[in-house]
Amino acid sequence: MIQALLHPIQFRRDCRFTMDHASEYLDGELTAGEQERVEWHTSICPKCREMVRALRRTISGLRELRASPSPTDGGAAAGVLDALRRAPDPTVPAEAPTDDTHDGDP
Repeated sequence: MIQALLHPIQFRRDCRFTMDHASEYLDGELTAGEQERVEWHTSICPKCREMVRALRRTISGLRELRASPSPTDGGAAAGVLDALRRAPDPTVPAEAPTDDTHDGDP
């Protein structure tokens, strides 16, 4: 972290590089030098470290969605569409509850 304070311009460049290349980093598409740059930077930058962790969790969650069968066997998108079709329409007001506790006596 001391190096980052001594070289704030380089730190900001590494921050930008990490943000711009996080997906490629997680996919293993960076060169060895670029990968090392991201790993070094995330070791000293909490903001970038958390961003990479969040992206890793998101990718993992999406892979799990893709792997799980949907009710219609049409993939994750079909499962989401099916759930939306079954959900109540938020633009239609709910019916008022009725009070059936008395036998018509006022």
